[in-house]
Amino acid sequence: MATHQQQTRGQAARPPAAVPAPVRGSAAPGQPPPGAVDPAAGLLGKVRVRGTRRSLRRLPGLTARRPEPFGLGGMHWLPSSPGALEPALLLHAGAHGTDLIAVAEIATSVLHGTDTRDLAARLGECLRVPPAAGTVRRIQLLYQVPGPVGRTRAYAVLALHYHPALLGRAAKLCQGERGLAQVATRAAQNVYTQLSRDDATGGRLGPLVPLDRAAATGLLGSLLLPGRGPLAGPRHAETVWQPEEIDARAPRGCALTGSAGPRAATWWHATAWVKQWPRTLGGAVDLAAPAGFLPSGVSGAASVLLGPTGRDGEVAAAGFVTVSAHDPHELELARIGAHAAAESGGAVIEFCDRRHHLALARTLPLAQGLH
Repeated sequence: MATHQQQTRGQAARPPAAVPAPVRGSAAPGQPPPGAVDPAAGLLGKVRVRGTRRSLRRLPGLTARRPEPFGLGGMHWLPSSPGALEPALLLHAGAHGTDLIAVAEIATSVLHGTDTRDLAARLGECLRVPPAAGTVRRIQLLYQVPGPVGRTRAYAVLALHYHPALLGRAAKLCQGERGLAQVATRAAQNVYTQLSRDDATGGRLGPLVPLDRAAATGLLGSLLLPGRGPLAGPRHAETVWQPEEIDARAPRGCALTGSAGPRAATWWHATAWVKQWPRTLGGAVDLAAPAGFLPSGVSGAASVLLGPTGRDGEVAAAGFVTVSAHDPHELELARIGAHAAAESGGAVIEFCDRRHHLALARTLPLAQGLH
């Protein structure tokens, strides 16, 4: 039996983010930031830097030991300034190693625009930066459809390198995890700027609105239990965003049960991967296509995951579609509708039968993807 119970610690809420902004707590020109290690401190300063670097290297191992929520991997939130307009950063020890995750909402969805023709080129620029620069390892475009009611939303998810050079800069900046949060925040904001800038290169994402911790946990909960609603508010710390029960026994879908308001609710999910991609008029892979594979009126999500192949800066894309329903019969209809929508768009999708619980966890929404 693949059913199990899981409990997680609640997450503290803070006001939603609005727009990217410089990291709070920065010092005046010529002055070190608060908490920074003063080079003039000599031996004591060097000892602090080494100690901080050592603790940051051990952090992924400590995070990975925590009970993982049905295949997502260990998760740990980095500290952030209350009320600061900056993305929340999640340390994630998952299937692809350790990453720092940042999420931003695409305020005006580009997934249905004409500029998607060369969006891959813009995304590829961000992925070709050397890992030591503290930039992205993978980029996920996430498209959420809440069903017949509610507003469709799109997101850009960054998986930042947890690289030794990044840790070194963080240790010199501040003690503990504050320096890591500041360095990674700047790296994420630089990528958001690059993705959303309006210039002659064409396809872009934007404007981008970084999600704070409350909004990011709310996104996680709404993807796993679409009927749950927002998790922010005074009671957010007492709310468990993860499902309490996962049933993976059915071969054609998995069932997740969790609190949705005053009572529990169960949602069924089935995840497919894009086996054959449609092409644009110019012959490029159509990164907007998976969003069109969700049948009208069906709750679900589509994601496109991009990462380097390791061959001369080449970038590869993988697409996934998850349909969600209230019961197995409704889920079967949604599967049929997704197949038909993909074929009408010149694509082929294949459902991950007997692996839906893992496929759901690893394709939504932490920029992992299936091996």
